[in-house]
Amino acid sequence: MFRVGKVSYKNTLPLFYRVRSFEIIEGVPSRLVSLLRRGEIQAGIVSSAEFFLNPELYLILPGVSISSRGSVCSVKLFSKKPLSSVRKVFITSASLTSRYLLFYIFERKLGFSPEVVPRSEADAFLLIGDEALKEKGFPFVYDLGKEWYEITGLPFVFALFLVRKDANREKALLLLDEVRESLRAFFEESPSALKEGEVYFRGCIDYGLSDKHLRGLYEFYEYLSKRLKRGKPEPVFLR
Repeated sequence: MFRVGKVSYKNTLPLFYRVRSFEIIEGVPSRLVSLLRRGEIQAGIVSSAEFFLNPELYLILPGVSISSRGSVCSVKLFSKKPLSSVRKVFITSASLTSRYLLFYIFERKLGFSPEVVPRSEADAFLLIGDEALKEKGFPFVYDLGKEWYEITGLPFVFALFLVRKDANREKALLLLDEVRESLRAFFEESPSALKEGEVYFRGCIDYGLSDKHLRGLYEFYEYLSKRLKRGKPEPVFLR
């Protein structure tokens, strides 16, 4: 059995548009990470911080990610006050990578990390995925992809498509082929699928993993290395 994890957010639709040869397991990013670590799924589009934390377990599908080159539109800090006045934040439990990205932005822009507190005590709320797309009514909204890009000038890689090293290689290569075909077909042959979210799919989410994306990933991993006091892994790709 070769099971593949799919984050249950709108942004994964193009990646799975023509994935037909595998059992798909859906869930929030934090749940899929747990399943992948335990070997209950063999591959998945999961938080990019997971490769940093457990590089010995995984290979990366080349050329594929969920990234942004500016505003990502679905990872946002919703605040009651300006960013410079925020001291306490609520962070959705669905997040892994976005939590560390938020700390990076605060430290680089303001020189400190906010305190993470329950929602009832927070000045601001970090939401991701479809929840962030739907949230309204806050006077201050900060897009974390945009904030990162303004600091670094680089794409931010929110999620990587990881395959366990102990997974069947032939099936992993088939998965890569189907993911690539899914992206091609979604953007070239599916006007109805694009119709409701074209601004989001074309203007917010970047599904590539180029050298420039990797430079952004290395920058993020450099930060994680210092924050978590761990060595920085070198990405290893499925071949």
